[in-house]
Amino acid sequence: MPPRSLLALLALANVALWIARAATRAFDKSALRGRRARALVVLGSGGHTAEMLRILRDARTLDRLDVAAYVVASTDARSADRALAFERSRRGARGEARVLTIGRAREVGQRWTTSAATTARACAAALAIVARVNPDVVICNGPGTCVPIVLAAMARRALGWRTPATVFVESACRARTLSLTGKIFYHLRCVDRVCVMWERAHAAYPRSTFVGRAM
Repeated sequence: MPPRSLLALLALANVALWIARAATRAFDKSALRGRRARALVVLGSGGHTAEMLRILRDARTLDRLDVAAYVVASTDARSADRALAFERSRRGARGEARVLTIGRAREVGQRWTTSAATTARACAAALAIVARVNPDVVICNGPGTCVPIVLAAMARRALGWRTPATVFVESACRARTLSLTGKIFYHLRCVDRVCVMWERAHAAYPRSTFVGRAM
């Protein structure tokens, strides 16, 4: 008989699938009413954080967004420091970055049979973060740190509550195929938009949005 943790993980996966399929309402752009969108930005650590900050530094992005908060993994102090440095490069020495932390759903090398509890805790924290920040859009890239945040947004949508648009930006190193996180979001339609930077990736995943080399 499978261990209880594995059964819990399977049950959580079934709930996530139901949420993804039930969440079909599009984000209402008219709610912005001429103002810039409040963004909740998920930093994926390492090179993914560097990519995201370069995207945010683009003038076209800055004209459309106000970053309400950054989300980083609780074990990723480096990304929190880089978010603060980015805000100070934009706003001067007194610039501040609102950084919220979330536990990883699954650590590298963690057994799948023990990840149900950490995944559940991450999802609960994500629900609280999305409710607290109340963003217009969630922007994420990189590894699974962003999955609980996206699922939290989708859960609110499935319940009929006000919910942010969700955008996943695939890494520039993915020229032909999506990452595991990208494949989950694309095939389960968990996000409103999957953005890719290469024509070949767009051809392989036609429902994606080709944005060119955004960095």
